[in-house]
This record gives sequence, C-alpha cells and structure tokens, in this order.
Amino acid sequence: MQSFDYFIAVDWSSRAKPSPVKPTKDAIWVGEGSASGRVSARYFRTRELAVAYVERKLIRLIKANKRVLVGWDFVLGYPKGLGAALRIDKKHPWKHLWKLLDRLIIDEADNYNNRFTVGAELNRRISLGSGPFWGVPTGQSGIFLGSKRDFSYPVVNKRAVLSERRLVEVRVPKMQPGWKLAYAGSVGSQALLGIPRLYRLAFKNDVLKANSFIWPFETRFADWIPAGPCVVHTEIYPSMIPLKGKHTIPDKAQVRAYIQWLQTEQQAGVLGNWLAGPDNLSKMERKQVLRHEGWVLGVS
Repeated sequence: MQSFDYFIAVDWSSRAKPSPVKPTKDAIWVGEGSASGRVSARYFRTRELAVAYVERKLIRLIKANKRVLVGWDFVLGYPKGLGAALRIDKKHPWKHLWKLLDRLIIDEADNYNNRFTVGAELNRRISLGSGPFWGVPTGQSGIFLGSKRDFSYPVVNKRAVLSERRLVEVRVPKMQPGWKLAYAGSVGSQALLGIPRLYRLAFKNDVLKANSFIWPFETRFADWIPAGPCVVHTEIYPSMIPLKGKHTIPDKAQVRAYIQWLQTEQQAGVLGNWLAGPDNLSKMERKQVLRHEGWVLGVS
C-alpha cells in the first residue's frame, strides 16, 4: 500500500447554535499536516464552515495528485441489524442508512438541526417505542424518544435484534454507543449530523466522488485501497491518544496528537497494519464489520 501525503483529523460537535467566537472546547477542531510536516489545528464555529474548509482542502489535494487520509470523530456505522430493522437494502446496508439520514436530517448553516426529531422517527420505524435511540434534553421527550434510557437492549422487532454496542465498542468499553443522543459523550447526535455531511462530501461532490473511499466498508479494510490520488475517510477516536501535560482546550490538543500519531505510525511502516484491521476477527465478525458496523482506526 502506498503511503499517504496528507492527514486530516476532525473533532466533531453536535451543537445546535454556533460555537463562541473565541476558540473553546466541545466545538469543532480540524487538525492537519503533511506526512512529515508541521501539524496545525483550526477552530470552526459551525459544521457548515468546517466541512466547507475540508472540502476545499481535499479538492486542492486531489488536483495535486495527493493521497489523503481523513479521520472523523463520530460513529460511521451502527450495530448489525439496523438496516434490516429499517427495511433497508441488504447488499450495502451502511450506505443505504447514510442515504436515509441524508434525506431526514436538517442541519442549517447556523447549526440549527432536527437530530432529536430524526432519532424519534427512527425509533418509531424500528420499535414503535423509545429505543434503540435515547437521550433528549429534559422537557423535550416524547412517545418515541425519551430523556432517559427507559428500555433494555437488545431492542427487537420482527426483522432484527439490535445490540447496544458494535464489535469495536465491545473491545473499547470507554467508547459510547451511537444510540445515545444527549448528555456527556453523546456520540449519537454527532453521528446523525456528521454522516449526512460525509455522505455528500464523499458521494455527491463532483470532484471528490471518484476518488473517495470509506474505510473499512468500501476498502474492505486495506484490501481495496487504490494506488494514486485518493481520499480515504475513516472513523477515529482521538481520546485513545494520551495527552501529555494540561491543555486549556483538550479537543485542539487531541486532533494535533492524532495527526502526529498518524505521521509516526506511517514513518515506522505500521500504519498499513492498522488499516488492515484486527487479525483476530472471525469470518462472521469481519462480515459484520464490513457490511454493517465499521471499525475505528487504531483499535486492534
């Protein structure tokens, strides 16, 4: 596998309003750097501005015949069965779920969004109850989405059995499940708002769609990563990289540390091993990961 020329890491946010003008934590930070160059981090007040920046950067890099690895700090897949539960096409359930979220999610330029409405609608379609998605600010709960987890996993309907965690989250218990839409560590809201943005970036952009690949779904881990210019999008968990010292804005430090980790691993010749995925998945588990759940770069 050829080396990458450039790395980008995006620490995401599901804020419903623009972040403060002054850079702060719990907002969007984009870390970046060439394979062996200086690492920088940029602050963005909205998802719209952040994705527009990444889009422009990727277009320039592809036109310059560069190979780019992009890491997104939100869930790219859900536990096996969600596609069946929603009556989504069986061949590529992850991609059809992305397409569905792209149709349902409203995410305005000022960060206004309908993620809780969509969570409730998905629950209605799946269980006619408050699950598998849960979590909404107090006072906003309804029939199909509760402020607390008032049900137990697995969530079962006639077509599927939905576990609380993906295989990768079982291996790293500190990771939060994608069903959780509110409160500390609510990666579910970030995923509902992030997946549609990534879907349009990778599959609808006229310049990028021919060179964009979603790891590990489309690349089958590292089996189908092409030679030549490309953009490989991955799911990352920046918190896996320990930070040294104290930081006023941990998010900024984490994306910088993750880029530095990618640089170091590539220089050591082992980044390809991480992209190849864990070698201790069974045949059925590998199929589950590649068709439904995805994986997190850096987890063995």
